[in-house]
Amino acid sequence: MIEEINSVAKETFSKGKDFVSTINLVNESKPEYKSDRRDDLIKKLEEPAKTDQKAKWILDNFKNLSDTEAYLVGNDSDTVEFIYNMKHNINKFPYKEGESLKLNRATPFYLQWDNRWAYESLSEANIGLAGCGPTSMSMVLSRLKKDASITPKTIGKDAREFMVEEGISWKFFSHEANKYGLKCQDVDKNKAAIIEALKKGPLIVSVNRGYFTLAGHIFVIDSYKDGKFIINDPNSIKNTLRQWDYEQIENQIAHIWKIF
Repeated sequence: MIEEINSVAKETFSKGKDFVSTINLVNESKPEYKSDRRDDLIKKLEEPAKTDQKAKWILDNFKNLSDTEAYLVGNDSDTVEFIYNMKHNINKFPYKEGESLKLNRATPFYLQWDNRWAYESLSEANIGLAGCGPTSMSMVLSRLKKDASITPKTIGKDAREFMVEEGISWKFFSHEANKYGLKCQDVDKNKAAIIEALKKGPLIVSVNRGYFTLAGHIFVIDSYKDGKFIINDPNSIKNTLRQWDYEQIENQIAHIWKIF
C-alpha cells in the first residue's frame, strides 16, 4: 500500500481534481484563525482522509506528528503530500525553474513546501517547515531582478546563517537585498503607507498569530486592487487566492519592508 501511495507524488505538489474550483470557494468563505487544538485539527483531516490515501495515513498517525507538523497539515490539508513525503523520506525530486502556481501576478508565486525545494536543509528544519522568509524573499527578488533562476532553493542557502529559534532573523532581508544590488527599507504599518509603497514594488510582511500563523510568519503583498490586498503567502494556497481587506490583517502585522 505504501508503495502505491508513493507512486503518485508530484514534482511540485498534488493539486487534486477539484483544485480549480477552490479559487471561487475561497473568496466566498471567511478566513479562519489557525488552531493549535489537536482535536480540532483531527476533525479537519477527516474529510480529505476519505478520498486521499496520504491524508488517511496522516490521520491514522496524527499522534506521532510533531507539533509543527500537526499544526501545518491540520490547518491546511493542501500540505498533506509534503508532510507525508517528509515522514517517509521521499525527498528526491527533479529541480526546474518556474512558479509553484501560475497566477498571472507581477510577483511570481512560490510555495515553501513545493517538492522541488521543500526538503532542503534550513538550519535545524527545512524550507517546507521554516522557509517562509527565504521563500518570500525569492518571490520579491525574482520579480525585481526579472530572474526566474531566483527561487527558494537558491535563496534558502543564503538564509541558513540567519535562522534563529523564532524563524528567520529580520537582518536577512537587508542583507539579501544588498547582495542583489537593492535596498531594504521599513514601511509604516498603516493602509495609506502600504498602498503608496506598493506603487514601487512588492512588500515583505511579518505577521503574528492569526489567519496566517500560530506564532510568526512572512509573506509578500503583491499589489492593491479594487480595495483589496493581493497576497502571496508561501505557506498557503488558500490565503494566496483570497483577496484581503486591510482591516482583516492590520492587527496581525508586525513589520513591513520594501525592497527596491
